[in-house]
Amino acid sequence: MALVVVTAAAGTLMIGSPALAEGEDPSSSGCSPATTVREFTASKTGIRVELRYSDNCDGAWARSTQPGNNRYGTAIFLQSSDGLLYTHQLGHGSQEWTTKANWTRTLRACYGWGYIGPAWNNYQSFECTTWW
Repeated sequence: MALVVVTAAAGTLMIGSPALAEGEDPSSSGCSPATTVREFTASKTGIRVELRYSDNCDGAWARSTQPGNNRYGTAIFLQSSDGLLYTHQLGHGSQEWTTKANWTRTLRACYGWGYIGPAWNNYQSFECTTWW
C-alpha cells in the first residue's frame, strides 16, 4: 500500500492509497459503508451535496446527486479549513464524487453554479455544508 504526501505552505495533506481518480465512486473501491456527516440541497438547482466519510478506508469526499433527470453544473469541492481542496467539475452523471482523501483537518463540502471567476469560489451561487 503506497502513501502520497503533499506538502503545502499551510501543512501536510495525506492521501491514502489507492488514491481514487476524480469522479470515481469511493464506495466501489473499499470505502463501504460510508456515512453522510453533513449535507444540503442547493437552493439554485436542487442538487444534493454531501460530505461523506468511511472508517473502512479512513477517507472523506464530497458527493453530488442530481435531482430527477435534470443535469446541472458547475462543480463540487472538498475543502479543508486551512484551504486545501479537491474540485470535481460536474458532468452528466446522476451522482458524482470528488477525489477521496484521508484528511486530518476540519472539512466541508461545497457546490458552485455558474462560474464567474477568477477565484475558486466565484460563482453566481455558492453554498457549503457546515464544517466537520
